[in-house]
Amino acid sequence: MNILLREGLFGRILNCLSNDRIFPHSDALTSKEDAASHPSPDSTQMSLDFAGPDDLDMPRNWPTLTKAFVMADIILLNFSFYAAAAIFTPSIPLIERDFGATTSQGTLGLSLFVIAYGIGPLILSPLSNLPSIGRTPVYVAGSLAFCLINIGTALAKNVSTVLVLRFIGGFVGSLPISVGGATLMEIYGPAEIPYAIAFYAVSGLCGPILGPIFGTLAVTRWNTWTATLWLLAGITAFTTVFIFFFMPETLPSNILRRRAQRLREQSDKPQAQLPLESAAPRNIFVDIVHQTIDDFKLSCMDPVVLFVNIHTMLIYGILYLWFEFFPFVFGEIYHFNATQQALAFFGILTGAILSVMAYLLWLYSIYQPRVADPDVVVQPEDRLFPGQVGAVCIPVCLFIFAWTSRQSIHWIVPIVGTGFFAPGFYLTFQSILNYLGESYPRHVASVFVSNTFFRSSFGGALPLAAPRMLKSLGIGWAASTLGFISIALVPLPFILERYGKRLRSQSKYAN
Repeated sequence: MNILLREGLFGRILNCLSNDRIFPHSDALTSKEDAASHPSPDSTQMSLDFAGPDDLDMPRNWPTLTKAFVMADIILLNFSFYAAAAIFTPSIPLIERDFGATTSQGTLGLSLFVIAYGIGPLILSPLSNLPSIGRTPVYVAGSLAFCLINIGTALAKNVSTVLVLRFIGGFVGSLPISVGGATLMEIYGPAEIPYAIAFYAVSGLCGPILGPIFGTLAVTRWNTWTATLWLLAGITAFTTVFIFFFMPETLPSNILRRRAQRLREQSDKPQAQLPLESAAPRNIFVDIVHQTIDDFKLSCMDPVVLFVNIHTMLIYGILYLWFEFFPFVFGEIYHFNATQQALAFFGILTGAILSVMAYLLWLYSIYQPRVADPDVVVQPEDRLFPGQVGAVCIPVCLFIFAWTSRQSIHWIVPIVGTGFFAPGFYLTFQSILNYLGESYPRHVASVFVSNTFFRSSFGGALPLAAPRMLKSLGIGWAASTLGFISIALVPLPFILERYGKRLRSQSKYAN
């Protein structure tokens, strides 16, 4: 627990006020001039680094309890943010009623939010990568701003204000969906990170599933569209307080920078140049612009990253568009009330639980033993087997849903069909996230940011097409259209397995 208080934002404030040592192990240093001895306080050109793989200030060497708190922070952030998109859906009919808005205007509250959380990481991720700022302040500030924006949205007096604030909320709260994976990779080693990413992805999957359930229960209980936003504000307020006290800084360059600051304060020459800093002052805005340009270069010039981004973009769009079919199927065909419609998502939740169990079993019994075997060479492409299984599950789900959603067939059948989407979505994204993380370890945050931008911008726009699709095609052919698109996506993990290594060898970004 000591490192939580020492490294958390709250602890860092107290340490600054009390002038206590921030790093109890900061004597374990290396410099280019003398890697075997402590750097001299008189040196003005030190290249500060961790003393070695056993340096206790390295995030991967933190106690298990500290890592568990970091993981809990990331999961809370990720879940609350993903739930924020779907939790708003039950409020749309009441917004249309109270403000006289059209269905398209109501749906924009969801679409703008999703689009914004694809744009937000382009700014916030480079900001969190700056050694002078680090990840924790951006996490805390973003979570607090997101909480306040939800309160402001609940107090809005017209639909235009609601839409604008939903967009701003999606922007300011978007960091965990792009940087959360990078944070986990900073604290966990190769043997642990697959399990950490597995639970991280579960939180992202459960958000869209449980969001409509929580939102419907809140709207039904208080009969006002603001109920979902007050509920969301309460969840994010708790998350903000939790990460403020228990989110240690994980960015190594920020940890080393603060270590260097402490050394300068203890030296006889406090005006000496700070190690790791250039003589010229850095412009944060310029750094962010350069990082954003680099992210776009990586996402557009590397064939593997571009290929994967297009694939996940289409899957994400299918998910959010398909969710818009649920009120039509279970409300108009099966005549479920609002609460029963929300409970229809439990089919997906059941599939999610089973897919997580199957994935963890595969990791424990098949993949990790291969990694531990010194005689076996494991390539990033070996991560793709679960994604190959998942790719087949998505069209199976959509075609079952398309042609069993009718009054002559019991409602349990399409709900059972929805259960196939969870393993398809979860296993595909598990494979992709781990594959990208292992293939591009030096650019992992940038890779995740570009992936988030692609899938969110597309996923946010597609729900607007749902009413027209249902009106023109009916539920059978509307859902089948999504099924045909998902069939076209099935070959991707098989193509990457066969040609991924060759493509990576030609990339200047890949490992």
